[in-house]
Amino acid sequence: MNSIESARQKSVLPFLIPATLIFAVAVTYLVYATGGTPSIYANLILIPIVLTALFSPVLYSAFFAVLSGLAMGPLIIYLTDSDDKSLTWIIRVLIYVSVAIVISVISSRSRQRERHFEYIATHDPLTDLPNFNSISSVKIPSSGAMSILMLSFNEDSDIQGLFGSDFYSSIVKKISEELNNLLSSYPNATLCKANDLNYAIIVQHYSSEESLESILAAISNLNGVTVSVDGIPVYVSYRIGFTVIRPGGNISEGMRQANIALRYSFLEDQQISRYTDAMRDYYKGTVSIASEFSSAISKGMVQASYQTIHEAVTHEPIGVEILAKWIRDDGTRMTAEEFVPILEKTSCLQKLTIFMTEEAIRYAQLPVNKGKKFSINFSAAELNERSVMEFVRSVESFKIDTDRIMVEITGAFSEDNYLVRDNLMFLKKHGIHIAIDYLSAVSSSFVLISDVPIDIIKINRSITAHIGQERGAAMIRSIVDYAKANGLRTVAEGIENESQVRFCEEAGVTFLQGYYFSVPQLMSADGSLSPDTDAKRDLEKKKEPEKVVSRPNISIVKHSDIEDSFDTDEE
Repeated sequence: MNSIESARQKSVLPFLIPATLIFAVAVTYLVYATGGTPSIYANLILIPIVLTALFSPVLYSAFFAVLSGLAMGPLIIYLTDSDDKSLTWIIRVLIYVSVAIVISVISSRSRQRERHFEYIATHDPLTDLPNFNSISSVKIPSSGAMSILMLSFNEDSDIQGLFGSDFYSSIVKKISEELNNLLSSYPNATLCKANDLNYAIIVQHYSSEESLESILAAISNLNGVTVSVDGIPVYVSYRIGFTVIRPGGNISEGMRQANIALRYSFLEDQQISRYTDAMRDYYKGTVSIASEFSSAISKGMVQASYQTIHEAVTHEPIGVEILAKWIRDDGTRMTAEEFVPILEKTSCLQKLTIFMTEEAIRYAQLPVNKGKKFSINFSAAELNERSVMEFVRSVESFKIDTDRIMVEITGAFSEDNYLVRDNLMFLKKHGIHIAIDYLSAVSSSFVLISDVPIDIIKINRSITAHIGQERGAAMIRSIVDYAKANGLRTVAEGIENESQVRFCEEAGVTFLQGYYFSVPQLMSADGSLSPDTDAKRDLEKKKEPEKVVSRPNISIVKHSDIEDSFDTDEE
């Protein structure tokens, strides 16, 4: 019997048993007062018999029917001093018992079916764990709080395709079993299962001293580890978003908040995040960016701008980098650095790649740009066989000299090194130069630089901005030394003043790029370039005292400081 049915029985039986007994006694007295069992009122005894049979077990129902039959037989005969010596009351008892048993059996089977359907509705069929539907029946402790943790394992998406659904189901069972075992020592924690490898953990805090530290530490045993499933090692890791709700709070709202925190963990590549209102606003912004982008391209609100790249020392321009900018409906302007990381998590990134490829071809075809070199950014998330083949096919179909083209790879690679290497080698085979952002190389693998003939390492503006600091300067020198040792050239981005120029040239940087030389420019129909007014305005703002821009105050839980970030008191 599940908790819902048990609660229902406990609420019905305490009232039903005394009520039916009183009803039976009242009927017995009525029959006695009206002259005995021949009275038509004797049939009223069937009412408490039926009521008892509907909600009670078979044995108790039959026992109650026997008592009722005896009351309508020997008891009434004795009370009325009747001379009736027949045994017809025995037939009456048998009828009452038969009615009680039939009704009780039918009712019991009906309750079993109801319990079965309730169980199916509130439990996962594969793991037998409670599902998200069961959470609505959980109560928040009146003197404490309740935490809702949304947990998602970012398993290899190819597992099901490579090994089939049976093996994938084995993985789900294995991880579910491991999680359940880890939480078995915490009676205040309930594990619930959603689809695939998504879970919720409901933690009831009965005192303000309780925290999530021990529970998070326990389930950390399943993060970044390899588990054996049917003899095959499978790497698993997870992301968590959680929230805390107080007495009187809404559980559905808590689920929504925990889901937002989980999505934020994926967006910002963080293991554990706690919900805040600032996170909600941030998440809404990212969702609106992804939903608006497709129509923005068709409306011409996404534009390409061009910034020159210069030879160090001589400062002669050697080409341009083609950059994306987006003017949104509300008038805000976003650079590629702001919206591309969001698009990388959607299918919209391919549309941006196609658009920028078309703009690069348009630039290269104009007579005024004949022979000029240009660089186009390529997100590592979009670096796959289809995208590189389509890019090369587009370039060659317009007979553009591939020696003029440099593809700059940004972001962390989502595929394994072998596939990345093959795709980059495909570009090199067709004569396209390759640059890789230094931070992208760090977050991915330097193996790529040694195995693939990379031409240029780009030093990100976030590094050049710290030239004036000892560590920033040392990092730039180390990058340049590494590049020279491997026969690579370097481009320093974000150069904005003469001291940065002088330092980079002394360090041995090959090329320079930034507002010191030119602001990004827009291209007119005849191919002439004119300064981007937005970029010029940004340049003027840089000359003003820098203002502090507030970001969402997100509480991040780490295993070393879990207790510091979680507090069941009101924030």
